[in-house]
Amino acid sequence: MTVLTGLVALVIQGGWGWLQGELSDPPELMAYAPGLDGCTPRYHDAPLSELHEHPEKVYRSGVMIPTTELWPSINVTLQAKTSEAIAITGAKISVLSTRPLPERGAVVDGEGCGGGIDQRAFDIDLRTNPVSLKPTVERTAQGGVIRSRDFPFKVSSGDPEQFMFNVKHAAGDVRFAITLSWVSGGEPGSTRLDNGGRGYRVMALPKDLPRYSKSEASKGRRLP
Repeated sequence: MTVLTGLVALVIQGGWGWLQGELSDPPELMAYAPGLDGCTPRYHDAPLSELHEHPEKVYRSGVMIPTTELWPSINVTLQAKTSEAIAITGAKISVLSTRPLPERGAVVDGEGCGGGIDQRAFDIDLRTNPVSLKPTVERTAQGGVIRSRDFPFKVSSGDPEQFMFNVKHAAGDVRFAITLSWVSGGEPGSTRLDNGGRGYRVMALPKDLPRYSKSEASKGRRLP
């Protein structure tokens, strides 16, 4: 289950101003970003015996591991508090920490993935420096190519946007943040998404650790 991170609300720069004879605040950008989600394998800092004793860990915790077929995503919803449009001009990924892969614990495979929904999709490659962030490119069954649209985007109170940041690759044990850049009324600003200060954590697949299915790790017990 994903962990809901804080609602980020920043008052856009520019000060007080008169509008239609009334004093009004500058417009605000609201950003809602739950934690990482997906059906990827997960690393658990526990041996199989401990996972058997606490099967809730199998379903409700663990560090997500991007693979060739499966990767975790951060879904971000952006909306302005007023009808005045805010231009979202870009996004930047900042690596907060990098550690070696763990040498103990276990990897549990994901299962039961559902279908996705249409969003503004971008791919993150944490192996590069600086971190690569590019619009997602998908290939259709007929051999065609579908490329997600790139920045800029426009949001207002009646026209929100949903973004999906797919973590396609990681090197080591990484925590990162996303900073969105925007412009309103000619004034620039930024909004930082960092999972309540903890950063979003993913890791590459540890190759020397035991790997189990969810049913093996939880002794076949499925929680409600």
